Amino acid sequence: MQNQVFVIIPAYNEAERIAAVLEKAKKHCENIIVVDDGSQDQTFMIAKKSGVMVLRHKINLGKGASLKTGCEAALILGADILVFMDADGQHQPQDIPRLVAAIQNQGYDLVCGDRKMNKKMPLSMRLGNAVFSWAIRYFYGLNLADTQCGFRALRLATYRAIKWQAQGYGVETEMLLNAWQAKLRCAAIPVQTIYHDRYKGTTIVDGFKILAKIIEKKFVL
Repeated sequence: MQNQVFVIIPAYNEAERIAAVLEKAKKHCENIIVVDDGSQDQTFMIAKKSGVMVLRHKINLGKGASLKTGCEAALILGADILVFMDADGQHQPQDIPRLVAAIQNQGYDLVCGDRKMNKKMPLSMRLGNAVFSWAIRYFYGLNLADTQCGFRALRLATYRAIKWQAQGYGVETEMLLNAWQAKLRCAAIPVQTIYHDRYKGTTIVDGFKILAKIIEKKFVL
């Protein structure tokens, strides 16, 4: 029986790019859920016009909360495999089948995208990613070069095993730490990435919180 694949896209003030992202994504997956995280622009209406399922938070709750909302909806709708991708056009939908294939054909529980760490990536992202990836490799033995990429796929059973508490950008890290704790199989595959002029993502404060979580999870029961 063919697996039911659902793509979940958290979105916050992405009216400028959400339509193009959805147009491309629909070519690679029939089941798409957008979670508008309290946007103050036209993100919700533009996403609705695309014909995909759109859920809405009345207020901004954060990326982790949005992914959880999308996962719970996909669970009800019979999903077998979940794919997470951003709404800003950074992730390329043509990579969706490759992430899904790694789950279906290679037996992995969680597959992360692996972005090229070149000068096109903002310096703060490169440095933060290097620190987090080193810490996760050192403390947990998870040898993933890009632990912060939000473009990833996982089994429904994996979602149930790694349910996270993070409301914001710490969600990517917590997924991996919970997967390690549950002894799940994790892998990474190269994905294409486009970096835009504006930067949206973890701040320095977020970074310290993520690093503290990495250390806490290892030594505090």
